[in-house]
Amino acid sequence: MFMSWASWLLAALTFVSVVTCTPATPNSKRQSGSGIVTGIESRDLNGNPFLRLEVRDMRANYPDQWNLYLLGLDQLHTTSQKEPNSYYGLAGIHGKPYQTWLNAPGISYKIGSSGYCPHSMALFLGWHRPYLALFEQELYARIQRIAEYASADQIERYRWAAYSFRIPYWDWSQGEQSGNVPDFFMTETTVVTTPEGRNIEIWNPLYKYEFKPVPSAGAFDGKWSQINTTIRWPASNSPWEESRQSEFAASFVNLRRQIQDQTALAFRQGTLNGFWEAIEMVHGWVHGAIGGGYSTGFGGTGHMWPLEYSSYEPLFWLHHTNVDRLFALYQAQNPGAYLQPSNVGSAGNVFVEDNTVVDGDTPLLPFRHNPGSFWTTNEAMDWRLFGYDYPETQSANTASAQATVAQLYSGSVRGRVAAGQTGGVGHHFMPGMEESSYTDWVINTAAAPLDLPPTFVVQFSLVGDFSSDASTDVGMWSVLMPMDHNKAKRSLREAEKLTKRATAADMTLHGTVSLTSSLLDQIDAGKLQSLDEQDVVPFLREKLTWKVYSGDGTQLSDSSLDAIRIDIASEIARIPSDPSAPIEYSNDAIAHSEVTAGKMGGAS
Repeated sequence: MFMSWASWLLAALTFVSVVTCTPATPNSKRQSGSGIVTGIESRDLNGNPFLRLEVRDMRANYPDQWNLYLLGLDQLHTTSQKEPNSYYGLAGIHGKPYQTWLNAPGISYKIGSSGYCPHSMALFLGWHRPYLALFEQELYARIQRIAEYASADQIERYRWAAYSFRIPYWDWSQGEQSGNVPDFFMTETTVVTTPEGRNIEIWNPLYKYEFKPVPSAGAFDGKWSQINTTIRWPASNSPWEESRQSEFAASFVNLRRQIQDQTALAFRQGTLNGFWEAIEMVHGWVHGAIGGGYSTGFGGTGHMWPLEYSSYEPLFWLHHTNVDRLFALYQAQNPGAYLQPSNVGSAGNVFVEDNTVVDGDTPLLPFRHNPGSFWTTNEAMDWRLFGYDYPETQSANTASAQATVAQLYSGSVRGRVAAGQTGGVGHHFMPGMEESSYTDWVINTAAAPLDLPPTFVVQFSLVGDFSSDASTDVGMWSVLMPMDHNKAKRSLREAEKLTKRATAADMTLHGTVSLTSSLLDQIDAGKLQSLDEQDVVPFLREKLTWKVYSGDGTQLSDSSLDAIRIDIASEIARIPSDPSAPIEYSNDAIAHSEVTAGKMGGAS
C-alpha cells in the first residue's frame, strides 16, 4: 500500500508532518495565522523575482524543484483540516463550506450562504492574485523545511531549489501547441526522489485531494458530503463513482482550438474589464474540461465544475496560475490598463452586496495587506510585489509584450493561414511582402442572470445538410456561479416570468464567442463559399442554432431562451506578414441581426 510522503517520513524519521505551528522561515512566520499575504521574499542574484514555470518545463528541466513541489503539496494535503493554512483551509476560502477565514469580516446575513470568490464580477482577476500568492507562500514554507532533510553533500543544492521555487502553471491556452493533458495529471501514484536520496512511490497529489474527513451535510451539500476524494468526469452523480481520466483528456483536446481562439479574443479587448469578461469565460471552459460539466450527456460532475467545490481539485491551482499569467501578460501589453467601476448586478458575494459598484479600490477579502487593511486590485496590479514573475513578462516592455501576444495569442486562423491550410482568406501584395485579410465573425451574447440557473451553458451548433448529418458544435458561452447563488431571488423571478419577458436592462451578463475558425472548417468542407458577408449571413441564418443547459447538463426549455439575446457581428481583419505584429481589426463591427431575428433568444 502506498502512502503520502509525509506519512513515510513520519514512519522513517518520527517526523511530525503537521508543522504549521513552528514555521522555519521569516516569510511564513510573519504570515502564519494572521491572514496577511506577503508573497515570497527570495530573489535571484540580480534582485529579480524567481519565475513561475510551466509545469512540464519544471518537471523536465528542474527535477529538484519538481520533487520538492510534489513532496510539499503532499504535505500540505495531509495537514489537519482544522488548520486555516492547510490545503483544506485554503481551498475553503473559495467556496464551501462558506465560513469566514481567520475572522475576515463579511456581510452578516450572507455568512454561511455565500463565499469569498467573486465570479461574474470585475474583481475576478484581482481577487485570485493574492489568493494564489497565499497558497504559494504556504507551500513555499513547507518546501523550505523539506529541503533541510538533504544529506550534507546535497544540502546547498536543495536549499537553492527550495529558495527559488515558485508554483507552476499549466498553459492550456495555445491550441495544439499546448499539447495534450500531461500524463502526470492522471496517474494515481508517482515516484519522487526525496532530499535524502530515496526514490519512493507516493499517492500523486496532482491526481486528487483526499478529505480527512469529508465535511458533513450542511457544510457540503448532496453527493459532495459523501465523496471522500476529488473526482473528474464521473459516469453519474452517484457519490460512489470514480474519476474517468480519459474523458478529461478527450474533452481538453476537443476544446483546445476554442480555448485558443477565445484567449486571442480576450487579448483584443481594449479595456481590462473587457479582458476580464472574455478570459473568465475561457477559464470556465477549462473548469468543465477537468471536472466534467460543460457538455451534455456527461452523466455527472466532478469537483472542478461547481465553483463552490472547485478549489479542492489539485489542478485548480495550476489552472488559475495560468489565468494570472495571462492577466500579467495583458498588463504588460497594456501598461495603462486599470479596473473601471462596474455594477455587480446579482453577482454579489459574502463581502460585496448585490447591485453595488466595485472598482480597483474595493477590498479583496479575506486577503490582508497588513493588519489593518485588505489587498485591493489596484494594489495587486504589480504581480512582482508578491515575489514572482513569468517567462513572458520578466523582461517585457510594451513592445515586446505586444509581440509575444501576437506570436502566442493571435488565434488559430492566423496559424492556418500561415501554414496554407485553409481557403476563404483573401491575399494581396504590398512591396516586399504578402498580407492576408478576411472577415472575422463573432457571436455576441447577453443574458438576464436571475432568469437562468446560476451556472449555465449556451451551446452553439451548425445543423447538418440532411437529416442523417450530425450537427457541428461551433462554440459555447458559459457562465459559472455557485449552484445555490441567489436562490431566493431566483424563485421570485420565476414567478415574475409568467407575466414578464427579460428586458435589455436585465441583461447584465455579456460574452463574445469566436466563430471564424468554425466557418473556415465549413469552407474547407465545401459547405460554404467564403467568409464574405453575402455567403456567411444566409448560411448562418439557415444553420446556426443554440441550446441552453443548466450546470448539471439538463437542457432548459425554450422559454428560458427569453432570458438571453444572441446576435452576430463581423469586421475586417488584416494579418501582417510579420508574425510579431498583431492582427489589425477595423474596429467598425457590423451587426447582422437578420441572422438570429425570429429565433428564440435572437435579435429583435
